[in-house]
Amino acid sequence: MAARKLQIEIDKCFKKVDEGVQIFEGIYEKIHQTGNQSQKEKLEDALKKEIKKLQRSRDQIKTWAASNDIKDKKPLLEKRKLIETVGDSFNLSVAPSVTQILTFPSKWKSSRPSKRT
Repeated sequence: MAARKLQIEIDKCFKKVDEGVQIFEGIYEKIHQTGNQSQKEKLEDALKKEIKKLQRSRDQIKTWAASNDIKDKKPLLEKRKLIETVGDSFNLSVAPSVTQILTFPSKWKSSRPSKRT
């Protein structure tokens, strides 16, 4: 019974990830289509919020993947990879204009040097 509840919870998380990725891609396209700077800033804020939601899901997926309760970890690893790919595209295109880089593994972080005063 516990395994069934866990599977239901995982399925809900997967659905949230899929919806979040679709929302992210929609906002991402709007950013590249708009020329208005204030509109871009609003969209970037929305994109950051969506990334943070996806990061929470990624952290939950990592916890499940580390658990011994789940035998087939391939779907978990695929969703995690999807989220990290989305984060990678965010960091490559939008992050240079954003002051704070979100927390993704170091290979996905921007290579901008930090400013020290």
